Amino acid sequence: MQCESRLTLDASAADYVVDVANVVREPALGGGRAADLTRFEALLDALAEFARDPAVQVYAITDRSLLTDGRLTPQERERLDDWFREGLLEVLPRADDRILELADTLELRVVSGDNFLDFHRAYPWIPGDRERFLRPFLGEDGVVGVRPRIMPVPPEWQVSRKEEEGLLLEAGVLRRWAPNGHVKVLSRDWRCPETTCPLFGGGDRPSTALPRRRKDRVLCPTHGVPLTDTGPLPRRAQVKVVMDGIVRGRFMVTAGEPLAVGRAPAEGGVALGAWVDDQAVESVSRTHVVLAYEEGAMTVVDERSANGTRIRCRRPTGDELVPLHRGMTWTLRRGDAVVLHERLELLPSGRQFVFDEDTTDGTVGPRQDIVAAPTMLGVRLPAGHDRPGGGAG
Repeated sequence: MQCESRLTLDASAADYVVDVANVVREPALGGGRAADLTRFEALLDALAEFARDPAVQVYAITDRSLLTDGRLTPQERERLDDWFREGLLEVLPRADDRILELADTLELRVVSGDNFLDFHRAYPWIPGDRERFLRPFLGEDGVVGVRPRIMPVPPEWQVSRKEEEGLLLEAGVLRRWAPNGHVKVLSRDWRCPETTCPLFGGGDRPSTALPRRRKDRVLCPTHGVPLTDTGPLPRRAQVKVVMDGIVRGRFMVTAGEPLAVGRAPAEGGVALGAWVDDQAVESVSRTHVVLAYEEGAMTVVDERSANGTRIRCRRPTGDELVPLHRGMTWTLRRGDAVVLHERLELLPSGRQFVFDEDTTDGTVGPRQDIVAAPTMLGVRLPAGHDRPGGGAG
């Protein structure tokens, strides 16, 4: 798969944030050069294997120095330039603080060998963390892989020294956002005065990257200038197509725009044939279900499927399959999956923070009375949620 198809600066679609320079400049990942872009390409394959998702989506960030690193070939530097111009790679004078900002705000897992010692006070969840960081490694077979890492708990003097180094590289240590301050920012469409800006430039495409927020100012990460608020963004929720336990594809459901899903739905719907095999897709009706996203809640209706639909409810006591009767509206809660076929499910992504905290008594059934959180990023989900193969963040 072309690695470009796995790169995104869409804050609502990314599964991981990758410290590109750290990966490219790591000789332990193979290759005879001090800097080698093929290490990053191999990492993307490793993340797809780890997440069991061939189309895994990565938010790639790098220090600007990588684009002029003479240890890369001219072709590699040109490719990085192309990714930057096409809005597939975020480039900053220094990337560490931005990587952690994304990880903290969007709950993305970070792929890097850096210990981020100079940010341990700004982000107190880093020391000793066992869930949020992955380290790339070179296996005995010469193939790059990724594995969870335990972040060190350094002595105070090491933290202070790294903070001083950071101050020399950048005028000031990153200030954390005010609690929940990102919610309003993510709900708006921002534009940069630099019309060629790859993140927030002009055009009809809504900006889906994450702006920087400094006190009361919303800034472009690339140019450091204030962004213009051009209005509200339509809220969206991601749904993953899972077949045989592996993520085969994904699509977005936009608030106010019900979406038909099936073998061959009417124009504008999601046709599943591109992602699943003939045997499974033949058991799916032309329009099997209709998904909708309203007021922070995802609902599903079986309008006219031939073979029926079930809801897989994940409970502490084990999974429970509940029939979804034709015409009945079911409000999905965290962990629920829509089963179209014994091998095929639709899984609303936990990364979208669609669901409110579970306040029910554990019973199952249509939940017309549950109202999800009014904000897109208002809920901290349990570690490991929404990983069909144990990997996707």
